[in-house]
Amino acid sequence: MSKNYDIRSATVADCEAIAALMTQLNFEEGHAVATLPANIASALFEPTREVNLQSLVADRGGEIVGAMLYYAGYDTISASYGFHLADIIVTKNHRHAGIGTALMKELAARTLAQSKEWISLTVLKRNARAQEFYLALGMEPVEADFLAMGKTALARL
Repeated sequence: MSKNYDIRSATVADCEAIAALMTQLNFEEGHAVATLPANIASALFEPTREVNLQSLVADRGGEIVGAMLYYAGYDTISASYGFHLADIIVTKNHRHAGIGTALMKELAARTLAQSKEWISLTVLKRNARAQEFYLALGMEPVEADFLAMGKTALARL
């Protein structure tokens, strides 16, 4: 398929489409959680947001067919800044057209342009398709375990 999309920074007008894509990703990963457009708008564009969440979108003639959410981070081992990729999703009908790769290439270009040194992400162990995609791009596994603490455990602590 020829390149018939543009990769660009998200705008407020894209929040509904981004939320729909994130909801699709949640369901594909087995989580019955809908992402609300207002939450995406707040996370991306609210001046007082806690994390400077950013988004790139793949725009195909006014239709958002892919989206990526990411934010800046700091690595204490390398003493360097980079971006952590929170999520990336391409609509089912547009997968295998190079859109995910184009989104990652744009994030890589922005990372280097901002004098950052790395991109990190977490991927579900059961998501072999995503793992293959990231490895093919040149990402390398890091020997680490991802741990999390939710509201219940936080309250007990």
